Amino acid sequence: MTFEQRLHAFNTTRNALLDEMERVATGALVATPIAGAWSILDIIEHLVLAERAVFRELPDPRRLVDATRGVADHVRYLLVLFVLTSRVRVRVPSPAMVPRGNRGLTELRRRWDENQAWVRSCIDCHGAEVGRRVVCEHPIAGPLTLEQALVMGQIHVDGHIRQIRALQRLLT
Repeated sequence: MTFEQRLHAFNTTRNALLDEMERVATGALVATPIAGAWSILDIIEHLVLAERAVFRELPDPRRLVDATRGVADHVRYLLVLFVLTSRVRVRVPSPAMVPRGNRGLTELRRRWDENQAWVRSCIDCHGAEVGRRVVCEHPIAGPLTLEQALVMGQIHVDGHIRQIRALQRLLT
């Protein structure tokens, strides 16, 4: 899959989720079956905040991390991918990724669209080859290429979509 195809697939998944959630009653978006658990809206806010934290340098393409990755970075990246695909519950790796529960779906869509506009701006500024450059930073996985960040983002979204489906089943 090319970088552009991966980006398109990610945005297709993201927009389908948001479109579906726009048809869900507000009460169901904020409901939690267990005290202290995240609601559907909290999960979506977490996805937006997590992506924003990893892509935080992209709004100003001149300030890209552009670091190199060592063996330890590759191992940490694979470890994060393993955790994301194994459905193991872990703590959020950064306070910046914890949902506050004070944003509506419209605001979250706007912010998520803004995150993706940062990606598009970076590609427009540096060309498609920027996908292979280390331009992002994850709190656990360390420096990431834009393509690695998109792979991680897709897996992260897919995992939380499963969580949303389970939550919807519990609430019905």
